[in-house]
Amino acid sequence: MRIVMLTAHAVPTAGSVTAECIERLRQWGVRVDVVLPETLVDLNSLAASADLYLLKSVDDHVVGVASGLEAAGARCLNRAAVVRLCRDRVAVTGVLAAAGVPVPQSWTTSELPALAPLLEEGPVIVKSGKVRAGMGHRVVWDPEDLAESTLPGQQWLVQRLEQTASRDRKIYRIGDQVFGVKRRWPATSLADKHGEPFTVTAELRRISDDAARALGSDLFSLDLVETQDGPVVVDVHPFPGFKGVPNGALRLADYIFAALQEGRP
Repeated sequence: MRIVMLTAHAVPTAGSVTAECIERLRQWGVRVDVVLPETLVDLNSLAASADLYLLKSVDDHVVGVASGLEAAGARCLNRAAVVRLCRDRVAVTGVLAAAGVPVPQSWTTSELPALAPLLEEGPVIVKSGKVRAGMGHRVVWDPEDLAESTLPGQQWLVQRLEQTASRDRKIYRIGDQVFGVKRRWPATSLADKHGEPFTVTAELRRISDDAARALGSDLFSLDLVETQDGPVVVDVHPFPGFKGVPNGALRLADYIFAALQEGRP
């Protein structure tokens, strides 16, 4: 059996959950190759040469290659469509909201000056519409700040700034298993990066279940903010690093091995 991990940068960092997961799979007799697609890929000659592809990137080039491989009969985990949806902050926020997953009050626009009336009710967070496209996150308090961020043709996701005193919370999902990790941001140490596990409540489990159905995937993480009205999801990550998940490498390897044997996804 052979697995190919498609990534955009480099092999997984030694000691990471992903690296330990790969090592376990190899110990179980699975050949695992980490592949960075060539800069120039001949789409006419793409062929599925592995039993399963792990799509470990939101890079447009890598996701495009994965789409071509799927068309040639390859099985990808996650599917290219899932990764493409999660990379599109505007689209995934709309999909989650329609599925009943709590998200902040959200808008989208390509003209930031149009947001000025929203600031009368408080600050907003402005994010690039797509992950790794343009600027990152920025809190906007005053209308004068909007003109400084204008980029022609840029799509923006705008969300009401939620006041919270708690640490960032992440919900990780591996199959039907759900894990909670509190994390300090920005992380200043290895301990901060791994965070502190916390018990997933019935409400958070329901949010994870609803998100899984909406995304068509059970391998992802959610970034949450606790508000006075309850938790809201502010970001989604397909195939994350699973830092802080107890026995994360073993759980992830077991999930992937089962997918390999059962013919999923």
